[in-house]
Parts: sequence; C-alpha cells; structure tokens
Amino acid sequence: MKKINPNFHNCYHGGIHSAKDHTLVKIDFSSNINPLGISDNVIKSLKKNIHLSYIYPDPNCTELKKDILKYLDCSIDESHNIIIGNGATELIHYFSSSFVKKKTIIPSPTFCEYELASRRKGAKITYSKVKKDFQINSEFIIKNSNNPNNDITTIFLCNPNNPTGKDSKNQVIEVLEKIDKKIIILLDESYVEFINDKQKKRSNYFINLIKEYNNIVIIRSLTKTWGLAGLRVGYAVSNKKIVDKMKNHIIAWNVNGLAQIAAREALKDKEYLKNTKEIIEIEKEKCFKRLGKNDKIKLVHTDVNFYLIEILNDKNSTEIKDTLLNKNNLLVRDCKTFTGMNNKFIRVAIKKSQENNELFKGLEKVL
Repeated sequence: MKKINPNFHNCYHGGIHSAKDHTLVKIDFSSNINPLGISDNVIKSLKKNIHLSYIYPDPNCTELKKDILKYLDCSIDESHNIIIGNGATELIHYFSSSFVKKKTIIPSPTFCEYELASRRKGAKITYSKVKKDFQINSEFIIKNSNNPNNDITTIFLCNPNNPTGKDSKNQVIEVLEKIDKKIIILLDESYVEFINDKQKKRSNYFINLIKEYNNIVIIRSLTKTWGLAGLRVGYAVSNKKIVDKMKNHIIAWNVNGLAQIAAREALKDKEYLKNTKEIIEIEKEKCFKRLGKNDKIKLVHTDVNFYLIEILNDKNSTEIKDTLLNKNNLLVRDCKTFTGMNNKFIRVAIKKSQENNELFKGLEKVL
C-alpha cells in the first residue's frame, strides 16, 4: 500500500477553538449551528438525567434508533438499517474504512473530512469542481465514475453542500440513477432539515430510496439542526449489508448516555424545529437585503442556515476574519482552507437578529 505522509492532516474546521485566542470570540458565525441554541426541553431532560453520567450507556443506542425512525416516519429496520455515531464525522470515517479503496470522487469545495478519511485509506482523490452556480457537477461525476480505467469505488456527496449552502437534489438524483451500481455513494445530509420544505417531501426523499438503491449511505447530524455540537450525535441509514460492514469499525460506547438522552428529546421537539426554520427564513432575507447593498461584496444564494460572502475589493478572507475577531469579537469562517476555494470567500452562519446586526456593522467597518 502507498505510504501516507504523517503530516497530511490539513482538515480545518470553524468553531471558537479554531481562533488563535478563543476568549476573544463573542459571537461565533463560523459554526453552522441552530441559532436558537439547545432546546429548553433538551436542557430539562439533561438536568433530570444527569445521574446517568455514572452509568455505562447503551452501546447499541436502542431507544435512540427507535426515536430516529419515528422522527423519519419511514419503514426501515432499527436493527439492520441504522448506525449511530459520535457525530456524523465518526460515521464518515467508518464509511471510508469500510468502502474506500484505490480511488474516490469528492466535489470541490466541500467538507474536508471526506478528504481526510480517504487519505487515511491511501486513496487517490479525483476532485469534481462545482459549477459556476455552485451546484454539483453531476456530468463530471458520472463520466469519471463509469470509466472502468478510473477504478472509482466510492463517491462523497454533501447535500445541501458545505460551504456553498446549495441543495443539488436534481444533480444527486442524476448521479444515483446513472452511475455503476457497484460504486457506493455517501450522501451527507447534515443540513437537510434547514431547507425551507413547505411540502414536507424534501427532507426524506433520499432516505425513502435506500430500499430501491443498494449503493447509497445517508448520513445525518443532530449537531447542526438541534445544536448538540458538544454532545456529538449522528446517524447513518442504509441497507443491512452496508450497515453491517460499517458496524465492524464501531467502538463500544461510542455515544455517551447524556448524548443519547439529548438526541431522543430533541427529535420529539417539533415546535423547536418549526421555529428554527421560521427564524432562519426571516433572518436570511434581512441578511441578503442589508449586505446586498454593499458593492464591496457579493452574497451567494443559499438553501440553508449559512451563506458565502465573496469579497470584491482588494482585501482577503484572512484579513477580514482577523479584523472582525480582533476589533469586533466576531468569528467568521475563512474559506481559503477549503480545497478549490481561494482567499476571497468567507462563510457566515445565520444567527438571531441582534447577532446578525453586530455582523452587519462589523463588516461595514472592515470592508
């Protein structure tokens, strides 16, 4: 096997600990987490069950699996079709350990953990650059996947995509329908609940296809949607054969007891999710209206709870990030560390009104 450079870890993330001095951070716009914070119901449940910190958690997450299936409202088997992880990231690495071989395809730009997980397997990555409108380039992926000389065994897709915020549902459908069925797709839907889905048909579209397609793994995260970043809970849904292979890599007690309690309570709080979507839509419109007037930047349309800002003047993303942090105590995501992106983009999470106003003022000064 090809030797791997021990210094290959170059997967960067947002969050307060990405700052050189995290004590400077007053408002964190670099993490794409629910602007409402943790649900009150979840907090009450955690306080009530704090004694469980003394007890080993259920290694199979049995009750949590049942509640996830109730939430999804789909007919899949909790024993064979679902696996729980310490956040979606753990499951990405389980997937890679199970299925990534010599070569894989990853869109660019996207979440860097797909690259890191693939490199750990010594795989060669073929990058599929997104189109000018930031949609997934399905034609490139299909052409390169179906070429037998390329030895592609896996494809990583993030939809809606991070950091672009784009929902490429039609492009994902095209890839799923046209690629060789021996190629396994990881479809990361960590942000799908943030889509303004009035018909309530979008969020479970691909999960309902796992019985029809045996080559798709769908990953979801409770980190972003329900604000459980510190507790780390995610899950993957697929057919029995794929789930069983991923389970071969699972570590005992990988999801702690309080995280399981919090996740179960969060999934039941439908009012919280409804309020979240309403606030995001209202604040998104305000953000685009206010910042859209500034001719020094250009905003990229988004389908979720964060958006890209392209810098049009002579300043760069690092300069703006550092100035906002040092002078305004605001942390944004410098996108130059995403493969395929340059130093003219920052990513910003949509927060509550007062917090967004702080960002508006800070950006107007730094630009």
